[in-house]
Amino acid sequence: MAWLRALVYFVEEALLSLWRSRLVHALSVATIAVSLFVLGAFLTLAGNLDGVVERWTRQIQVVFYVEDAAPEEVLRSLEARLKAEPGVAEVDRVTRAQALERFRALFRELATLPEDLRENPFPGSLEVTLQPGAAAREDALRLVERYREAPGVEDVLFDLLWIERLSTAVRLVRGVGALLGGVLVLAGVFTISNVIRLTVYARQDELDIMRLVGATRAYIRGPFLVEGMLQGLLGGLVSLALLGLAFRFVTRESEAIAGLLGRPLAFLSAEAALVLVLGGAMLGLVGSLVSLGRSRL
Repeated sequence: MAWLRALVYFVEEALLSLWRSRLVHALSVATIAVSLFVLGAFLTLAGNLDGVVERWTRQIQVVFYVEDAAPEEVLRSLEARLKAEPGVAEVDRVTRAQALERFRALFRELATLPEDLRENPFPGSLEVTLQPGAAAREDALRLVERYREAPGVEDVLFDLLWIERLSTAVRLVRGVGALLGGVLVLAGVFTISNVIRLTVYARQDELDIMRLVGATRAYIRGPFLVEGMLQGLLGGLVSLALLGLAFRFVTRESEAIAGLLGRPLAFLSAEAALVLVLGGAMLGLVGSLVSLGRSRL
């Protein structure tokens, strides 16, 4: 049971040290919290964008916007021809009125825009959903090429172009998040290292006495390691709380985003949240080890 008594001693000493120098330790906790918050925010954003890419990849669409003055017979013929094309799973016809209702449902704050313009600015369309599979890209390109100049067609919107651009954006978000998070994490480790080093200097006389009475190196270093882990752990918990508050604010204020994504915004998974908190504790431990190594303790 000697190890249990030693662990209790480490925790008690670490908590006492945190309380004695709470303002200084609050700075290191805040640094870790900000770095992990930035990293978690980019992970959340990238995760939601990944979900959009995956959904759009499973259900590639080609939207043919039709001319307002196109005769009904022409539109029916075009719809029938599209349904008969190989690789086409479904063709939905969206009238101008339905397009307007979609806009109002997605952008409630702009619901009066058509009345301000005194007209419905949205065209009707034929939304072609392709069958999922490796040939979906080629089928979409073929449809665009064949029907771009068809009678009644005014413009074409091809999902795959946006998917490729969004995939590039996801990679960019991950890269920027990793870069900023890495820089801030190093700053957090540096801060904790210096705080622990100051604590060691402040307790130098006490540590010398402990050596004289036979305290082992592990017994002397233990409280400082636990202290660094606690700082990192607190920083991880604070960052997770801030992420939760920011996520609630965004989802409450931006209902249109969920409509555009086709699903509610998703927060970090339980596994990612746990990794974020434990990662903070590991950063604190690394900072403590660096400090103790420099202090030769």
